[in-house]
Parts: sequence; C-alpha cells; structure tokens
Amino acid sequence: MTEMSQMGGTADRHARWVAMWREAVSASWLAIGLVELSTTRFIELSRPAAALLGTTPERGSGLNYLSVAERPREAEETFRLVREGMLDGLRARRRFRQRDGSMVEVESSGWAIRSPAGPDLGLWVAHKVPSGTDHTGVAEEVVTASHSWHAGSELDRVLLTLDGHWRVARISTHAGLVLGQPPAELIATSIIELTHPSDHAALLFAFARSTTETSAGVRVRLRHHDGSWRTSQAAPTMLEAEQTSSFALLVAVDNTESNASGRSERPGLDGGDLLRIASELRAEGIVPSRSHPPNLSRFPAVSRLTTREWEILVRLLDGERVPSMAADLFVSQSTVRHHLSSIFSKFGVHSQAELIRRLRSG
Repeated sequence: MTEMSQMGGTADRHARWVAMWREAVSASWLAIGLVELSTTRFIELSRPAAALLGTTPERGSGLNYLSVAERPREAEETFRLVREGMLDGLRARRRFRQRDGSMVEVESSGWAIRSPAGPDLGLWVAHKVPSGTDHTGVAEEVVTASHSWHAGSELDRVLLTLDGHWRVARISTHAGLVLGQPPAELIATSIIELTHPSDHAALLFAFARSTTETSAGVRVRLRHHDGSWRTSQAAPTMLEAEQTSSFALLVAVDNTESNASGRSERPGLDGGDLLRIASELRAEGIVPSRSHPPNLSRFPAVSRLTTREWEILVRLLDGERVPSMAADLFVSQSTVRHHLSSIFSKFGVHSQAELIRRLRSG
C-alpha cells in the first residue's frame, strides 16, 4: 500500500469516526455538543444544546466555542491543555452569550474524545442553571478517572460490539436472553435507541472516557423487551483503529426487576471485569492477539493507566519509539513523553529500559 493510499484510508476512518459521534449528538434530546479541539468550533449541536445558545443546530454547526464563552481566554487555555493531552475532563459552571446578546448560565461537563485516526474531538454536556441561582462559585473541577465497581452474581453480563452507527454488530456467543430477547434480535439495534433518553449524555460521556482511560463505566437504563427500563452497568472500550467495529461494550443487565426511576443501589462491574474485556475480545476473535505479551495483570499499576497510556505502553513493548508513536497517534512527541512519564510514575520506575525490565521479569 502506498503512502498516499494509507493516508486516504486514515482520513476515511477518521471521517467515519466523526460521523459516528455527530450522529449520536444530533439524535439526543439533551443539551450535548461536539467540538473540534483544533479549531474550538462546534461541529454538531443537539437541538436542546442549540436552543441553549439561542440558535439552531444548522446555524450552530461551525460556531466557535470561544466566541460565545464569557471568558474566552480562560476557555482557550483549557482547550490548549486538552489538545496537549495534559487534561481530559473538566466540569464547571459557565456563562455563554446567546445569539441575541443575552447571557445564559450553564453547568457543563467536557471530555476529550481521543480519536484513533485523526484530530481529537471534545464532548460538551450542558444543563441550564435556573435563574436566581447564586453564580459566584464558577469554580472549575478537573474530572478524574471513575472508581471501579463490585459485581453481584444477580447481574447477567454480555459483551457487545458496535458498528459505526452505534448498532449492535456482534454479541458474545455465550449470551442467553439479553433484555428479554434472543441475541439475534438485538443485532443492528442502536445502543442509543436502547438507552433511556435521560441517560444519553451519561452513556456518551462514558464512551468518550473510554478513549482516554481503561475503567470508564456508567449506570444507565436499557429498554427491556416488555417495554420496561432495566438498570444496567455498562463498561465501554475503544477498539483498535483497524477494526470495523469502533467500540465494545460489556453490559451487566439486571433482569430481575423493573425500575421506573432507573436508580438502583445494586452493585455493578468491578475493575477485574473491565480488564477482562480485552481477553474476551481476543477470545471472540475481534481483536488480534499480540505475540508473547507480558502478564500485566499482576501489576496493580495497570488499573490506573488511561486508555492512551495503555496504547503507548503496548507500543513500547512492541519496540516502537517516541517519533513513530507520535506520528501514528496524531500527537506531539512531547505529549507521548508526558504519557510515558505518567506511566513511569505509576510503575515506580525512571526510564523505558527499567520499565520494560520490570514488566518482562518473572
């Protein structure tokens, strides 16, 4: 394959990736936006998000985030940190300028979507702050990795893979009834449509987090065959760029009760479940196995690695060097070195050689 055709294939994969996220955002009736980090422009707004900014989805496409933010310099600095991989998520109260010049105050959460084949995106989820609410505390909060869960035996687990339109493309072969249906009946069903509309933002936020960390998970309500909503724990993981599927989703479904509120106190998946996703995917033939990888499960530090750190660690173990990693991941070499420094810190080492020796020892 020539270099030009490789570039064309990468561009096509990225275009499909962007289209996938735009489709999910536009379909939601919650206030959600998709931002191109390199330009700080919205490339998709759901109808409620557009209304929040006093515009329409059509007019909002291409709108510069910095042009409507009350504090553009502060926002630009946040974008810079996210672009450079120094920051993945942020939660804050912000004021935005609407089309007619008036200001609206929102509680917003943002998360980087680290793209596998092109420039990174950002997911923006907003809720309008009721008028009359004290707005003196406009403090930012950096969002960090979520805590792991502990699974109960009453939850039925199933592994799904999703295509580029969020539809179920494959279900693990050992699955029994899923949400009251035979697995074959769920094929080609959108996970977005299966999810309670009020949980769309939480679900998409979890998918975004899965592009930066290994322990992303969320509690959502999924539609049962009988029309009720079943509280479920979902743990997504991003698949390698060469795969036809974009994401896999490990779901623990509570098939024993109907819950109208969707807020069950039942426990969900634990860290071990999340780390076993990769092995299940390989067993299903979805992700190819690498030759003689070291057993990383015996190192506690692996549970603290982000998805990007995992990818860099695997590439390092495969013999790749910083320049090729940076080129393949569409980031700067300094960003790769920043991730390596974080990996070294988590494993308690000071160099690549020391890290490799530790991982391959024993």
